[in-house]
Amino acid sequence: MRFNYRTKALLFAAIGWLILAGSAAWASESVASLSELLGDKSPEVRARAAKALGEIGEPAKSAAPKLVELLKDSDAAVRHQAVKALVAIRPGPQVMMPLFERIMENSDEAAQMRILHAVAEAGEAAVPGLMNALKNEKAAYWSCIVLREIGPAAKEAVPALIEALKSPRPDVRREAVLALGAMNDAALPAVPQIAALLGDEHAGTAATFVLGQLGKIPAEAEAKIRENAKSDDKTLATVSLWALVRQHPEDKALRRDATEKLVECLKDKDPFVRVAAARALGALPPAPEITLPIMEKMLKDADAATAHHALDALAALGPKAVPRLVELLKHKEIRVQVVYILGQIGPGAAPAAEALAKLVDDKDVQVSTEAALAIGKIGPDAKSAVPALIEALEKEKKGLVCPHKHAIVYTLGRIGPAAAAAKPLLVGALTSDDRSLVVVAAWALAKIDRGSIARNGLIGFLSAGLSDSLPETRKAAAEGLGDLGPAAREAAPALKKALNDASKAVREAAAKALKAVGE
Repeated sequence: MRFNYRTKALLFAAIGWLILAGSAAWASESVASLSELLGDKSPEVRARAAKALGEIGEPAKSAAPKLVELLKDSDAAVRHQAVKALVAIRPGPQVMMPLFERIMENSDEAAQMRILHAVAEAGEAAVPGLMNALKNEKAAYWSCIVLREIGPAAKEAVPALIEALKSPRPDVRREAVLALGAMNDAALPAVPQIAALLGDEHAGTAATFVLGQLGKIPAEAEAKIRENAKSDDKTLATVSLWALVRQHPEDKALRRDATEKLVECLKDKDPFVRVAAARALGALPPAPEITLPIMEKMLKDADAATAHHALDALAALGPKAVPRLVELLKHKEIRVQVVYILGQIGPGAAPAAEALAKLVDDKDVQVSTEAALAIGKIGPDAKSAVPALIEALEKEKKGLVCPHKHAIVYTLGRIGPAAAAAKPLLVGALTSDDRSLVVVAAWALAKIDRGSIARNGLIGFLSAGLSDSLPETRKAAAEGLGDLGPAAREAAPALKKALNDASKAVREAAAKALKAVGE
């Protein structure tokens, strides 16, 4: 049987009414029709069919195979409704486990990740089924991964995960340890069993990490971790150093020694060791007075790759690292990276706004562009940088070139009303021959002064950007309209037209914008 759209709508309405009216017997007879709709071309129809099957409940058990297939659907709403339906239908492990194994084995990596995220979104409701999956040799690995993603809400699974630590499969033991680590204090009863895996060549590093994460290393296990800190396996040694500092945060000498060794690991030839060291440094308890001087000393002679990992570790210190990062701006060879890190810290980097403002006119275009963008990521608290941004934009009045004017205009919009002094320049930019600049300027004006939306016809400028020859400009126009929310509702027709754009990125931005404006 094939359904046109009107028939589908009537079917959904009828089933919904009958379910509410308590006619479960009739609703169960519609399972076959709804199951067919799970294969419809429209994601909306697939999602509504899945939702209707979930409302029918256990009588819809025969639809479980097709619902499981929807777990790898490309549409998030469809996946969400499929999981909810499976939870409501409760087909049982005897039905679910073979289906789950098959779909995971026959899916590509991207689809597998969508499936895992979809199941994890069900949260606590999915835990009983996942606990059953831990008993199944083929499904146990995936179950551990999903339980880890669910986190503390899955604490009921701790006893089952402890049992999974005995699995003959190394990958299951490792993932079971990591899943327990995600349960926080609920995993404390598992500490002895986790500690017993410190000598496991497959799960030992994970066990060390989780014990450090919990901050509960048994006295008899600490000797093993100290031994592992000297291991030739540099990843294990790195994680062991980190765990020891987590266990003894008050031990300044240990902290200094561990920090020096971890910083040294940032120079290692093995990229995995470098990444592990950077993450370990970033995850240590805050002690800027120890970490920052050691990092600064190392950065002076570091190559580009080492400097990058060191700065990542500094960024993990957050706002506390800002004063030292500002000092590091004097080193030209790492200035771009330092500016980028300040931007990543975001609003917490507000004390760096004036230092960044001085770089907006730097001769190195990459530095000046990154400085402007970093100021934008700080947002309204970077208002002290507005004069420097305006001065950079006014260069063209003097016959000079401002190579990063798009970034500056965007940043002024991010600062918002505090950048009101820039309004005349932005209004002038609306007459530019550069359509992408016009789009960004219209968006920035709207963010600085909501009254400008109607006064300067900003919706018209943004809507016109949807037909620009460059897909980047069309995407920016759609995002700009979406960012204005219901105030841009008059642009809905232009956004609907953009749903057929040749660029997937533009189509997705237009769809998102339509929801934001209220269509």
